[in-house]
Amino acid sequence: MLLGRVTTRTWSQAAPQVATVPKGSTHPGRFHTVQRSTAHPTQVLLMSETEAAAWAAATKTKAG
Repeated sequence: MLLGRVTTRTWSQAAPQVATVPKGSTHPGRFHTVQRSTAHPTQVLLMSETEAAAWAAATKTKAG
């Protein structure tokens, strides 16, 4: 599960197994990946639908 810039209440509802809610970041693209009972900081790509489609098409072409 990925969570980014959500309230403590949302954390407790979405990931009650995480004992300590990590401090949120206002930096774009910073999220937390929840695995079992821990949350790990994660950087994600922020793209529009058009950018994502172009990236996926280019990746597919390069992969063969």
